Amino acid sequence: MQKRPKLVIVEDHSITLAGIKNIVDEMDIVEVVGSVISGKDALGILNSTNVDLLITDVSMDDIDGVELTKIVKNEYPDIKIIALTQHRERWIIAKLINFDIDAIVLKSKIGDKELLLALQSVLSNKKYYSSEINELFSQSEIADNGTPYLTMREKEILTLICHESTTREISSKLSIASSTVETHRKNLFVKLKVKSQSGLVREAIKYGFYGFE
Repeated sequence: MQKRPKLVIVEDHSITLAGIKNIVDEMDIVEVVGSVISGKDALGILNSTNVDLLITDVSMDDIDGVELTKIVKNEYPDIKIIALTQHRERWIIAKLINFDIDAIVLKSKIGDKELLLALQSVLSNKKYYSSEINELFSQSEIADNGTPYLTMREKEILTLICHESTTREISSKLSIASSTVETHRKNLFVKLKVKSQSGLVREAIKYGFYGFE
């Protein structure tokens, strides 16, 4: 009899964790060798057990799913990872994709055979994203000439950042909420692969998004 792939599930709400485990057990295509409520506990299992798959929630208190994905992909590159999320913020999804996540499934979809499709895909060495996640990235992230794809709004905000405008000033000028400005700023950090405002300015000039007048 062929051995089933070994799976660890991480979810910091025990009721949700039990529900996910029940769904996976009914599939009967993997062996659940651990179901834990923290990223730290998950890493403990990975350190002592040969694991093939990891299902992790994105929002957790100790080590969130984004950071856990980064750690696992660095230390255990052969482990396939499926992230479960309630979030549709582009910058969070982009980080997961940048860390080479294997599948992203909206929590609202896990009972609609979506988790089964994700497991089947990653076991076949294919990526899987819920349709709503795919829609967030329906346009190419990288243009044909290698320039990162930015929306018109992102270009507007990047130009204002280059002009040293504050979040409040950008919010007022574009008539959008300060929280929206910050979300776009985070997206820009991810897309341009920088960690500071000076980095944003440097990459904006490099790719021709901004030029001195």
